[in-house]
Amino acid sequence: MMSAFGSAFGSQAKSLLLVDKVTAFKNKLEQLSSSSDNTYFKDHCQAFISVIDNVKPELTGIDTTLLNSTFDVFNASIDGYPSVLSSYLERQRPFILSWTSPTDGAVSFSWLKLPKDWDPDKEYPLYIELHGLWGVADNPIEYLTYPFRSAAANNFAFEDGYLLSPWGRGNLWYKGISEIDIWDCIAALEEKVKIDQSRKYLCGHSMGGFGAWYIGYRSVSTWAALGIHAGALWYDSNVLLGNVFVTLKDMPTYFVVGNVDGLYDINYSAYLNLEEAGNPNVEFVTFNGGHEYLDENVQNMYLWLRNFTNSNMLSSNRSTLEKSSSETLECYPNPVKGNVLVNYHITVANDITISLYNVFGQLVKRLDKGYKLPGDYNIPFDASELPSGIYTCSLQLSTKAYSIKIAVIR
Repeated sequence: MMSAFGSAFGSQAKSLLLVDKVTAFKNKLEQLSSSSDNTYFKDHCQAFISVIDNVKPELTGIDTTLLNSTFDVFNASIDGYPSVLSSYLERQRPFILSWTSPTDGAVSFSWLKLPKDWDPDKEYPLYIELHGLWGVADNPIEYLTYPFRSAAANNFAFEDGYLLSPWGRGNLWYKGISEIDIWDCIAALEEKVKIDQSRKYLCGHSMGGFGAWYIGYRSVSTWAALGIHAGALWYDSNVLLGNVFVTLKDMPTYFVVGNVDGLYDINYSAYLNLEEAGNPNVEFVTFNGGHEYLDENVQNMYLWLRNFTNSNMLSSNRSTLEKSSSETLECYPNPVKGNVLVNYHITVANDITISLYNVFGQLVKRLDKGYKLPGDYNIPFDASELPSGIYTCSLQLSTKAYSIKIAVIR
């Protein structure tokens, strides 16, 4: 019979072996990176290591087990062998794209699938797919390794462009740092590849459907179309106010939800409200089922979304976040890294104040103030010294106020 000492020693030895395999995995990634002449594959391997080393203060036993399982897949001769560049070029596996957040200094990451028959010198559409409330996303190491521990993909959805599936800091409903992560993710990709700015699409399932709706209506001129897959729109009642549907009245929007899904009614109601607001390109699709996330539904949504381009981006690349039939407030570009131009229009003479606030409601900068005659006004300012994050720009008139969101990224 094994003594208590022997049992403890055996357990400790097993733990050390698991940790050693994590080290071996990182060494393999370093080797793959150094031996490849493909810049993107090199970056993928280095991003994988960066997430392992930095995304958590300390790896747990579960983390080491997940990484060891992934290491085994990297060493196996299977379909979609992730140690081989072809598995990424054939869209069987995603690259890992990582970055350091300028907002809080944390390392974050996304899965990245390439376009079919990818040519890195060409310009492609961009698709953002936001995950739902998912236990896998609670642990960044589990999310990191998930597409490598699963079977190689065989799905044509989003094949004409880049597909980003960001971790989004887990299950934070794409608000706060989670929303900032989405903009940082896009910025990180745009530093590496060419994106067709008129063909950016945002979609998601459940919590991700809420995120697509929430981010989409506050940055309408960024997107060519939205895909809401059983969106959990109940999470914030403010996203179902009348002004939201007016803002989205020109945004092509595709809803898909199961006929026995508990979210059916709220998605159908949002669809009807968009129709009533005058949206000519809104689609509602249902299927026999509940809250499932089925490949067929994703593929059909993709085929619908890709028909649309963003005419605002084609004409001026402006981000108009809120407009009324009278006063308007907008900024260009948005998201912004450096210089930004805030434009506003007033229809009657008025005392106005233009202010910029951070996410805590604190005044950051007074952009303009005084008595103004009716007309158009432009205010340039330099955002390069601002920390990355989401800011509110407010136009205060004597009897009403307007506001827009500005995303500052690094």
